[in-house]
Amino acid sequence: MPGTDTTPPAYIADYALEMAADIERFGLWTSGPNFIDPASERLDVPAAAYKATTGALPFIFAIPDHDAADVARSYIEDAPAAMDTLGALAAYMATVRPDADWTDDPIDRLANWPHLLGVDPAGIPQTLRDFAHSVTTAAPAPAAA
Repeated sequence: MPGTDTTPPAYIADYALEMAADIERFGLWTSGPNFIDPASERLDVPAAAYKATTGALPFIFAIPDHDAADVARSYIEDAPAAMDTLGALAAYMATVRPDADWTDDPIDRLANWPHLLGVDPAGIPQTLRDFAHSVTTAAPAPAAA
């Protein structure tokens, strides 16, 4: 399931910024087996990573069925840049929030991020921006305008 670790850090940072923008635009989805809420278009972090890295979101991501979720998960796992981005994000989360195991299954952990930590979903985009900034520098990212 791990990525290839060949995606350049600058790309990972750009993908993380796009993920933050998409989650702010559509909202964060954290329920059900599916990766996207078909009614509201909210998406979870792995779906946002897939969209940022491939430019697409197959309809199967929105079907609220465990078999469909397994297929959608395989799409993510088969996208090296998505897995590199999720792997790097999981490693980052392990340093800033070591109270959870982020790296054993980054797709599951990042899909359930707010539930794992009891955090406000509205803070996820800023954390993604902080992550993007950390990939290229050592200082925290400025807050969104």
